[in-house]
Amino acid sequence: MNRVNKTVSERIVIKSDLDIVTARLRAREVAREMGFGTIDQARISLAASELARILSLKINTPGEILIAGVNTPEHVGIQVTSIDGSDEKLLDADGQATQEPLADSALTNAMALVDEGLVEQVGAKNIRVTLMKWLA
Repeated sequence: MNRVNKTVSERIVIKSDLDIVTARLRAREVAREMGFGTIDQARISLAASELARILSLKINTPGEILIAGVNTPEHVGIQVTSIDGSDEKLLDADGQATQEPLADSALTNAMALVDEGLVEQVGAKNIRVTLMKWLA
């Protein structure tokens, strides 16, 4: 297994729609600081905002977006991770509980914008989504 040196650059707590904008802006800033081009900055910021949007639909428990630079022996890139600490059902755009929250179109959109994505359940309640975009 490769050794990864990673420093979390940003941590954004998602409690409302305004936090979606914050996640998007900070993801773009970190991507720019790391040397990503304009198009990849847009992809990374959109992916972060899609993950934040999923978290903002939960009304009782805030989630988190973590944005980090990642260096492995093979790659340099950015990692955007969302952590959902609730067992609350995700609400769709109409405010109705969805049966399969991870099938939400926002997650599909976010995964399409990056090079790698992983969805995993951590513990009894936490769902973690990790997206990776590698610097060309």
